[in-house]
Amino acid sequence: MNAEAPHGWPADAVRDRLVGDWHIYQRKGGHRTSTDDLITAWYAVHRAAGRPSRYLDLGCGVGSVLLMVCHKLRPQLAYGVEAQAESVMMARRAVGELPSQPCEILIEHADFRAADRNDEGCDLVTGSPPYFPLHTGVLPADAQRRACRFEERGGVEDYLSAAARALSPDGRFYLVFQTAGGARVLAAAAEQALHVTGQADFFMRSDRLEAFLSVFELSRRDVPSPHQFQCAVRDADGEVSAEYQAIRRELLGPDLEPSRG
Repeated sequence: MNAEAPHGWPADAVRDRLVGDWHIYQRKGGHRTSTDDLITAWYAVHRAAGRPSRYLDLGCGVGSVLLMVCHKLRPQLAYGVEAQAESVMMARRAVGELPSQPCEILIEHADFRAADRNDEGCDLVTGSPPYFPLHTGVLPADAQRRACRFEERGGVEDYLSAAARALSPDGRFYLVFQTAGGARVLAAAAEQALHVTGQADFFMRSDRLEAFLSVFELSRRDVPSPHQFQCAVRDADGEVSAEYQAIRRELLGPDLEPSRG
């Protein structure tokens, strides 16, 4: 049952099914859950060594990655950090309306770049940073969409810095970024003494030669042969590929994808 909307609730917010009987709230005119979120959650789940004891989602937004990972892995403690008050409000309501409480899930309203955070000891961290510096495009008028696309509060370097502070010695960080910006990810990872231990590359279509999105697995420990994965989201005819459908089933179950309001 839906709780009464809190004061300041956005007028265009809708309740959409995310996975199973878990729902999220997202705005029709705001930032919405996307392929980026799904592949980040999937790679973290796919590569999981077991149930995480402590899981952190940096810049969790309305909670889509956080909740997809929690639904599948059931960590002992999970928490998201988000700077936008509107997104925090929607994420907290979604968590409060879960049909069961598989673990403790907390949503903190804060800028994760703050130096006095105490995140150390996470064995799983996820992050889906904005891709574009402020000077590289026309900024959306909507504040939520603008902050999710453009680096108003830092970019991939800040996500890697925060993850490095949070990770346990054997922890893993899963970061999605445009494949074309991979050199930026690698440079920032090296500054934080983090190593790429896996990479999942996604192609828009099977007949496209270059990947458009990559999820990087990073950790404190170097490995001789990092995990490699490739998948085309659509086939050459523009239909959703069998490989991508398998990914969605692995993460979301037989219903394949979240509903969209």
